[in-house]
Amino acid sequence: MTSYFSYALGEIIIIAIGILFALYLNNWNQNKSNNRKEIRYYRELEVQLREDLRILNEESSYNQFYFSQFQYAAKLIESNTNSERDTIGEIALNMLRYSDFRRKSNIYQTLINSGELIILQNHEITANLQNLEEVYNYINRLEENHSTIILSHIIPDLKETLQFNPIRVLKPELFFSTQFKNDFDILIGLMQEKSDAYNQAVDLIQDIINFIDQELVSD
Repeated sequence: MTSYFSYALGEIIIIAIGILFALYLNNWNQNKSNNRKEIRYYRELEVQLREDLRILNEESSYNQFYFSQFQYAAKLIESNTNSERDTIGEIALNMLRYSDFRRKSNIYQTLINSGELIILQNHEITANLQNLEEVYNYINRLEENHSTIILSHIIPDLKETLQFNPIRVLKPELFFSTQFKNDFDILIGLMQEKSDAYNQAVDLIQDIINFIDQELVSD
């Protein structure tokens, strides 16, 4: 009887060891698979982020170019020099232009939706990605506001002042009005805010890329 119990106990121990080994092997394989996925996601993220960085720098330069023009026009309006009305008119037409950042894809949101964001073990990367997402949303809201201001304020005021085709000044005195100066000031303030947001996004992207590069080097 004792021999039977010893045999049964031995069988149970062997089975338990087998189950534990199988679980260990399964966990090892899962971790290995997750590590491969993590590295793949980091590489895909870096490709997207570098493309976003390129587009952001282009849009930021575009924004800065017209921002400087509008600042110059606002100073001319303040000087109330009638000889500068043609210059103001040329710059005024550019009030219809605005930077509009649109990223090419969104791997971060895809990872959230799929539940695979947890595969990324570097919390500095995930935290900065979340911050970047918030800045992107803020930039898009600013650009929507910019578009709305152009449609609701700038175009009506320009139509009152300029003939578009062919270009001809209809009411040059309006260039030096408070209303026109306000239009420039509104755009200048908004474009400064956009510039700050672009720079914030660029800094975050560069930080994330540095963290990703560290992960890829250590792999």
